[in-house]
Amino acid sequence: MRLYEKLADDLAWAIRRGAFAPGARLPSVRHISQQRGVSVSTAVRAYHELERRGLIDAAPRSGFFVVGPRRSALPSVPQRRLTPVPVAGGGRILQLLAAADDPRVVSFGAATPQAGYMPSAALAAASRTVWRNARRRCMTQAFPPGAIELRTALAKRLALAGCRLDPDDVLITNGCQEAMAIALQLLCRPGDVVAVEAPTYYGLLEVLEQQQLRALPIPSDPKTGISLDALEQAFSTGEARACVVTPVAANPLGVTLSDERKQKLAALVARYKVPLIEDDTYGELVETGRRAIPVKAWDRVGLVYYCGSATKTICAGLRIGWLSVPATHRAQAAKAQYLRTVSVNTWAQLTLAHYLATGPIDRHMRAAARSYRQCVAELVDQLERHFPAGTKISAPQAGFLVWVELPGTMDTDVLLEDSLRRGISFAPGPLFAPTDGFENCMRLNAAVEWNDRTKAAIQTLGGLVCARIALN
Repeated sequence: MRLYEKLADDLAWAIRRGAFAPGARLPSVRHISQQRGVSVSTAVRAYHELERRGLIDAAPRSGFFVVGPRRSALPSVPQRRLTPVPVAGGGRILQLLAAADDPRVVSFGAATPQAGYMPSAALAAASRTVWRNARRRCMTQAFPPGAIELRTALAKRLALAGCRLDPDDVLITNGCQEAMAIALQLLCRPGDVVAVEAPTYYGLLEVLEQQQLRALPIPSDPKTGISLDALEQAFSTGEARACVVTPVAANPLGVTLSDERKQKLAALVARYKVPLIEDDTYGELVETGRRAIPVKAWDRVGLVYYCGSATKTICAGLRIGWLSVPATHRAQAAKAQYLRTVSVNTWAQLTLAHYLATGPIDRHMRAAARSYRQCVAELVDQLERHFPAGTKISAPQAGFLVWVELPGTMDTDVLLEDSLRRGISFAPGPLFAPTDGFENCMRLNAAVEWNDRTKAAIQTLGGLVCARIALN
């Protein structure tokens, strides 16, 4: 255990025992470092770890304060048989995406951060520089595997997270969803079984349906993540041809695997030789002073197909993702990307590469992670104020998505119709299951602009939920 983790554990124990009451200010970083005989940087990392656990909150220029106790329980762990099922597409997805672009709608449905959380000024400067210096190149296509500048910048950044990647291992894609689709196309054939988290990202389910693959839902705990015991059971039968896992801020639960569990996952993949498609879209959104370590960092057999994206962290409009593949699959992956979309926007690639090489990327990631954590805290507070007793709410450790389990019997598909008529959108739970399930659940995007309008929308949504419960 690292020194900062030991200090964080000690302080967490004191908080839970009541030594620091809710709202109490913790000792200053300098004071605690002197008191415990550690460096200031160690004390800072300990406090950031306590923030990540949701035990304290930072107030600018004021210090760190103990947060109040949560009034809501965590959502339930799904209890299902490990049985492969065909995927039935969710008809609501395009409806939710349309609502996200409608200024009349308060959109909690699409997992897209509000533009104010993105580094727009730095990206604009990078874009101008690229256009000025490489205008002719911006007007041509960067065919697969993509611009070498971006692939080099990504390989360097991932090396800092422990991933042994060469720029030639990286394929640039149109977002992370295309990266996952290409990886599945390389690894599977129609009718094959793919192990997925339950609940899981609805975009992945759409890809599975398109490629005629069957899903094997593996229960995911809102505190610890995907059940590795259930996953090993699925691997041991030989049914699963591949698995897809989001180790950091899993969509929709928001849960993050510990490093120990990531290493166990990598070991399972190596032992049973079942390829893992790792969706690391949210891996940079941590406040601990270093990005989360991907499972790919523990891959010693070349079976982790790493997928990433800038859409949740830097700019959704760039639509840039990436996929790492073994040398044996490079040509196939590049051809698959070419056949899907021919290429990825050259100007966007070069702009992102320039920003990664010269911009204040680490500072932005920490600021974004902090902003999203505050957004999640605001959303949870509003839900606990306005939703009925018995509502269960996830406690995401990174990212900006919140999973809500409503009490009693509730059809959130029907609830969505009521909600849209009042100009409010959310993602209903059934979207996150391959066939049926999670009917009484919803996913909400917290990365909105929090003002009187958005707060009123949550109050209205809570009223609709209460009205539905009363009818039942």
